[in-house]
Amino acid sequence: MAHLDQQRRAPSNIRPSFVLILSLLVLCSLTTYTTASPIALTRQPSVQDKPLSSLSSSPIEAVTAHSQPKLTKRQDLSEQPLYDLIERLLPQAYHAHFVFQLQPGLVLSSATNIHDTFRISNSGDGDKILVQGATLSGLGAGLNYYLKYVCKVEMSWSGDRFSGTNGIPAVPPLITANVTTDPAGITRASFVPFRYYMNVVTFGYSSAFWDWERWERELDWMMLNGVNMALGMVGQEYVARRFYENLGLTREELNLFFGGPAFMPWQRMGNTQGSWGYENDTQFKNDWIDSQWELQQLIIERMKIFNITAILPSFNGFVPRQLPQKFPNSTFEVSSVWAGMPEQYTKVNFIPSTDPLFITLSQQFIELQTSMYNGYTSHYYLLDLYNELVPTCTRVDCLQATTAGVMKALKVADPQAVWVLQGWFLLHRDVWQPPQTKAFFDGIREVNNGRDAFVIDLYSDVAPLWRTSEGFFGIDWGWSMLNNFGGGQGLYGTLPTLITEPLEGYKHPAKSMRGIGITMEGINNNEYLYHLILDIPWYPVDPPTAPGAPAMLDGPTHLEEFMKRRYGPNQTSPAVLDAWKTLSQTVWDCKTGQMSQSKSFIDITPSLDMVREGFMTNKFWYDQKQVTSAWGQLVESTQTEASKKRRGHGVIQNMFDEVVRAAMGKTPTNDAPTSSRFAGHPGLEQDVKHKGSLAKSLSNVIRLTFLEILGQNKPIERVAPPVPTAQVSTLPEASNLPLDVSSFRYDLVDVTREVLTAIVLPGLHKEFVQAYKSKNLDQTRALGSLLIEVVDDTDKILSTHSHFMVGPWIRDARVSAKIAAASASAANVTKDIGAYSDYMEFNARNQITWWGPQGQQGLADYASKHWGGVVKEFYGPRWQIFVDRVVSAVQAGKPLDYEAYKTDSLKVETQWQIETTCLGQGCALQLEGSNPRKVDKYSVDAMGDTIEVAQDLWDKWGRVAQRLASAA
Repeated sequence: MAHLDQQRRAPSNIRPSFVLILSLLVLCSLTTYTTASPIALTRQPSVQDKPLSSLSSSPIEAVTAHSQPKLTKRQDLSEQPLYDLIERLLPQAYHAHFVFQLQPGLVLSSATNIHDTFRISNSGDGDKILVQGATLSGLGAGLNYYLKYVCKVEMSWSGDRFSGTNGIPAVPPLITANVTTDPAGITRASFVPFRYYMNVVTFGYSSAFWDWERWERELDWMMLNGVNMALGMVGQEYVARRFYENLGLTREELNLFFGGPAFMPWQRMGNTQGSWGYENDTQFKNDWIDSQWELQQLIIERMKIFNITAILPSFNGFVPRQLPQKFPNSTFEVSSVWAGMPEQYTKVNFIPSTDPLFITLSQQFIELQTSMYNGYTSHYYLLDLYNELVPTCTRVDCLQATTAGVMKALKVADPQAVWVLQGWFLLHRDVWQPPQTKAFFDGIREVNNGRDAFVIDLYSDVAPLWRTSEGFFGIDWGWSMLNNFGGGQGLYGTLPTLITEPLEGYKHPAKSMRGIGITMEGINNNEYLYHLILDIPWYPVDPPTAPGAPAMLDGPTHLEEFMKRRYGPNQTSPAVLDAWKTLSQTVWDCKTGQMSQSKSFIDITPSLDMVREGFMTNKFWYDQKQVTSAWGQLVESTQTEASKKRRGHGVIQNMFDEVVRAAMGKTPTNDAPTSSRFAGHPGLEQDVKHKGSLAKSLSNVIRLTFLEILGQNKPIERVAPPVPTAQVSTLPEASNLPLDVSSFRYDLVDVTREVLTAIVLPGLHKEFVQAYKSKNLDQTRALGSLLIEVVDDTDKILSTHSHFMVGPWIRDARVSAKIAAASASAANVTKDIGAYSDYMEFNARNQITWWGPQGQQGLADYASKHWGGVVKEFYGPRWQIFVDRVVSAVQAGKPLDYEAYKTDSLKVETQWQIETTCLGQGCALQLEGSNPRKVDKYSVDAMGDTIEVAQDLWDKWGRVAQRLASAA
């Protein structure tokens, strides 16, 4: 990539003084907020709510503090892992509060819920909680049941309430009659034996740069949520590298095969090969492979201790381009182009499973992997043949022979092998017609009638393939919720389906549903839905027939209980619950059949016509008025006497809406500022009496505001009338609200983000395009500036929570390079840690923007993120250039030259790709060095207070959102 001038474009007509002054007008009404320094405004979540993404430690310490375990063939099961988990997560008072007992014969009196039974009760001496379980997974689920329904707390990706004033009870509670009246305690069991977790690409979109501390917490979360099967994909390139070196390939040749650190999942599935952006990254990539293998030892050892079945890699046939030269007597083929990638990086060579060499290589790979795990294997192997690829042969006999070949190869390599495959490939309907689908599974059934395979129906929540394949023709399968694509943000779900469809799958006549799980491409979104899916197996399949038997899951009750645990049972107001009830019936109840969350305008390349259909559409299915109303409820639920005084009167919100209307050339509404509000300002008072004089009145407002700022005029009245002395405030105390709960702040950011990007920005864009088409220069300028205001304000709210910031993503990428360099297994680590960190950062930046070697094509913006920093520095500039180009076109009386815009925008995007970030105390020195691309602009800590920023944005945009929602 060519090095570009780092200076940003000087805006010519991007932000006229009109909107700049209006911004000052709004800000001057928020005197408390604007007079404080940025540091003083920063309000961090308390320690009790520490979000998962905030976990960090010295990378060198992270390596030395966790000695590499030696993997053993088997792990004797004991209750000790649960005691260790409690010590990691819960306060000291809880450490001696539990007695765990493994009881393999423990069962629930049920015809369906018979797996992993647990029972929780008060111990015999009455001062402890006894947790009994048929399995370790049952013990973990039992502990979590106690935490959720007795202590009213829950562990989540965005935080927890395991300590603090409003957290878990200081004194561990016993089980009381309001929880259960059964003297034997609470007994539950799962109706499926497997509760599984993760998608192959989650290892790219979410966990690519996790260290052991972050992985350890995720594994604890899995244990509490009853997960007993999960993909074990980290570090597999270490085995593959040894495997191919044994076959005679060099590391330089393998470098053209292995993907970059942020893109390895797609190379593993045969979609891509090699990496881009660096001419020679062989050393960096191998250092990374070494460090990931060390990390995998820790992960697998903990999975063994927790008795979580690790689905391991297998040989899937995709090979480096140089391997066919080593086997001239075998027939290799080439896969199809994937996702529009340049052929250099796709069209991967593969050996068909019908070739004898496939059996040989499968056996060698699995034997090598087992030996490198010191004899450990779970016997479950992931193998996807056609992930988003077109088979080279689609005849039914060919397909049947292919899958039969895979099964036979696995059985030669490991007689106990179970083939795990994702059903995603079957969505290619043009290829996978009923005869082809049946032939595929008939091949699997040739070995042990298909009992040694497990199909993950990856997308059951939207495209349930079990329904079109007769329950996968009797082969074991699992019902999955995918929900998220690309790890992007977007409130989305099919809530009614999630509650009913898993039960329908379980009752299918084939009786082959053996699991349920979550298979999102990326985590940290729509958290409730994932918790719901992992809860479903522990509820009965049918209504209870005996007194006291567990009831079936009730959706509204389940949601309410979750929110109370999330925010605190005494801090969750009726208004907050009502807001989430509304959101559950709108954003989480998509009935249009669309295949994914909608894509926002903010993170795709701007154009005059931005509406797109099909997969990842940017149309929104829900009632926007209701969603805007729910946003308002959430924001106003944070109101206290202190915030009321800070925020002042709603005249500013009303006025800002009138500003937007004026920008469109519309007359004021009945809610416009009245002359009585501006008594004492004769010119303004006279102007607002006449609706046709709004522009002049706004001009006077702006003038008077500036005079006020300069101290040259008395201030405009912006506060409510004084409260009578006898009147008692009905507003709650801050201590009675979840203001310091990380998960509440997370949700407030998320809903605010949704409204700004899905309602306000598209609505203003529509009006902006109308102004352009009508050739109205003033309206085009004003509305264009408002578009930029929305982008900037979106970045502002996102930057108040670390889960919505690009800084931690970049930090984790750069720090992971240091971990790799400190790896004990790295034979020849790179000498230039700075360059290695820059390489890792490039991978991190490229994945969430271009997703490939080129921008504005292929997968560009597929994995885009609503993260503070990337919105401001990547999406913001291209919106500015777009607005600037449109305004210039109207000014010149010419149509927009869109290709010229794309050229200008691509230059800015390219610059962002090659920028690097400095972290730590040496930042200033680095900035003065020889690298002009080094920047210091991405904080890893939250900036600003979520509550205050959300209140201010509601005051600023609330009325605008309501108007635009009504017009949508």
